[in-house]
Amino acid sequence: MKIVVNLITTFRFLGALSLFYLKSRISSKMFIASIVLIFLTDSIDGNLARKFKVQTMYGSVMDAVADKALCITLIILSVGTIEAFTSILIGEIVISLINIIFKIMGRNPKSRRMGKIKMWAISVTLVLGYLNYFGILNYMSIVNFACTITFILQILTIIDYIQYLRQKETIQQNKKKIKSLDDLWYVLFNTDYYLDSIGLNTITDNN
Repeated sequence: MKIVVNLITTFRFLGALSLFYLKSRISSKMFIASIVLIFLTDSIDGNLARKFKVQTMYGSVMDAVADKALCITLIILSVGTIEAFTSILIGEIVISLINIIFKIMGRNPKSRRMGKIKMWAISVTLVLGYLNYFGILNYMSIVNFACTITFILQILTIIDYIQYLRQKETIQQNKKKIKSLDDLWYVLFNTDYYLDSIGLNTITDNN
C-alpha cells in the first residue's frame, strides 16, 4: 500500500505538469475534469497513508511539492486572464518561503489543519476561475470573492504555521547521515523514521 500511496502523490505532481500540454489539446470540460481529479488525489493519498500507516518522508515532501506545482501551473496558464489569481500566487510563494526557511532551520512540522482548509479553498477557487475562463460560468464576482476568502485563509495559515513552529515543544528533525543509496531509501520511505523526525509516537500525520 505504501507504493500505491506514493504513486498517487507522484501522479498529482506529474498531472500538474501535464496540464501545460493538455490545456490546448482537450476540451474545456475535460480540462476542468482533469483539474478536479488531480485535486482530489490530495485527499485520497493522505487518507490512505493514515489508514494503512504508511506515511513517509517522500510522501510528505512530494505532497507539498505537488500542491504548489498544481496551484502555480494553473495560475501560469491563466496569466493575463484571471487577474484575481495573482493574490493566491503571492500567498503560496510566501508560504513556500516560510517552509524553506524552517527546513533550513531543521524544523519539520506535521501538516496543519488550517493548511488543509486553505488547500481546499484554493482548489475550489481555481476550479471556479477556470469555469469562468472557459465561459461555462459567467460570474467573475464569485471568482473574486472566492479569491478573497482564499487569500484570507492563506494569511491565517501563515500565522498558524509560524505560531506552531515557534512553540518550544516543536521537534527538530533527527537527521540520518546519508552515505549510500540504502540510507537515502531509508530516509525517504521508512515510516518509523518519518514519524520520529516530526516527533510523533503514533501515526496520525499526512503522508
